[in-house]
Amino acid sequence: MSSDLEFTGERYVPGIAGEIAHEHWHRYAFARPLCAGRRVLDVSCGEGYGSALLAGVATSVLGVDIAAEAIAHALDAYAERANLRFAQGSAAALPLADASVDVAVSFETIEHLPAADQPRMLAELARVLRPDGLLVLSAPNPVEYSQA
Repeated sequence: MSSDLEFTGERYVPGIAGEIAHEHWHRYAFARPLCAGRRVLDVSCGEGYGSALLAGVATSVLGVDIAAEAIAHALDAYAERANLRFAQGSAAALPLADASVDVAVSFETIEHLPAADQPRMLAELARVLRPDGLLVLSAPNPVEYSQA
């Protein structure tokens, strides 16, 4: 692989064992049936493992991440998937046309944005989703993740 990503504790990298693997994979497993036969956007896709999982059932998937190294890795790691693309971009300024996706997923993203960009992210998701589109979003529960 031309670009190996180091596990930093924030961006999950497949192959890391333990609870973190379950936390990350289960979100995509939950969303997968909702994406069947649909055009999907994965915001903050990281290295692309979740986008690839969704591409197994979706018509098409676009994974977007702000990190150039994550997108480079994803393009290399999942190049064989014809219905899977990746693009560098911000969750607060998505590189997509209006009403262009059926389902948007974004897991553990919004809390990483500056407070001013959080409403922008939600507005962007609303902009790119079709009128009957579906948003699947998660954010950490600080009581469970930090205090417990």
